[in-house]
Amino acid sequence: MKVLALLALLIVQSALAGLRDVDFDPHAGAHVPLNVPLHEGDRAVRLDRYFGTAPVVLQLGYLGCINLCSTTLVGADEVLSRTGLVPERDYVALFVSIDPRDERAPAYRRAGWHVLTGAVSASAIARAVGFRYAYDKSSGEYAHPAGFVLLTPDGNVASYFPGVRFDPQALRAAIERSHTAAPVTPFERLLLVCFHDPGTGRYNDAVLLAMRIAMTLFLAVLGFVAWRRLR
Repeated sequence: MKVLALLALLIVQSALAGLRDVDFDPHAGAHVPLNVPLHEGDRAVRLDRYFGTAPVVLQLGYLGCINLCSTTLVGADEVLSRTGLVPERDYVALFVSIDPRDERAPAYRRAGWHVLTGAVSASAIARAVGFRYAYDKSSGEYAHPAGFVLLTPDGNVASYFPGVRFDPQALRAAIERSHTAAPVTPFERLLLVCFHDPGTGRYNDAVLLAMRIAMTLFLAVLGFVAWRRLR
């Protein structure tokens, strides 16, 4: 029984250790490189084009991420609409792709957002804001955290909003005063890591998968103990 319990603990610890590489590493006050080249559709731009007049809502991800990236965009759309603020006047919303394959994809448009491609520049932006991600060669997908970063008009990190559901009052206050909203717990962050499971063809939480395995082992141990007592 002790061996099974130890095995379950090791599985969970292994999953948690792996996810440390794909979490937000907050860099409050850090400055993003504004002179990096990107593309918005077929148009070549620099990042500084979107700064200078209003705070910037920045989401990093990739267009082939059909679960948490899309879910986070929907959550961001919803919360931004509930702040009562006006896009392009009170804030600017950017989605920057980390995937070089998106540079060859047809131009993607989303109402209220500037969708930018350029993986080399995206990598520099990600490092600046502490957005840690990893490419999985076996699945061809990226592991990355869910959420977005709020930047000041001059390009400094103001606040982090990890997750897929957000508080409109907290976001409005952060946009208006560059005030950091209360962060979620580390456990909640771990449950929000986007990763593709090629076995099922769906995006699953690596931590939840580890917890299911650990729970199965735990139930097996309980069953074994109950069976021994009935003998």
